[in-house]
Amino acid sequence: MSWQTRCQSVGIEYDERIYENAQKNKETAVSSGRVSFEKVDATEFVVPDQADRMYFFNPFSVEILQHVIARILESYYRNMRPIQLFFYYPSDDYIACLMNAEGLQFADEIDCKDLFPGENQRERIVIFELGEIAG
Repeated sequence: MSWQTRCQSVGIEYDERIYENAQKNKETAVSSGRVSFEKVDATEFVVPDQADRMYFFNPFSVEILQHVIARILESYYRNMRPIQLFFYYPSDDYIACLMNAEGLQFADEIDCKDLFPGENQRERIVIFELGEIAG
């Protein structure tokens, strides 16, 4: 993402093995100067007050998601700004949780079923917004 959009990116990973592989990949990445990783439980990560785009790849349980959304809201209320959340491969439970989360609004859905064989309904990215997004 940093390479294509030229943005600063922070990867959050709890699993030591995945974290170490991400660090190795960073060493040879074109955009390594714009990428950092933190080995931390997502429920304990303090969302930076300037973070405005967050991407979740087939993430954690709904219970953990609720804690992460609470952390995002804490950051939002410290520094109110438009935020977009991107969820790849979300379950129905995830969608239900997000639809009921304080302040979040469903914004869009990107169908990704053409990327892989089969007709898996979870092959999509759903986008939620917090605050007012300038269009």
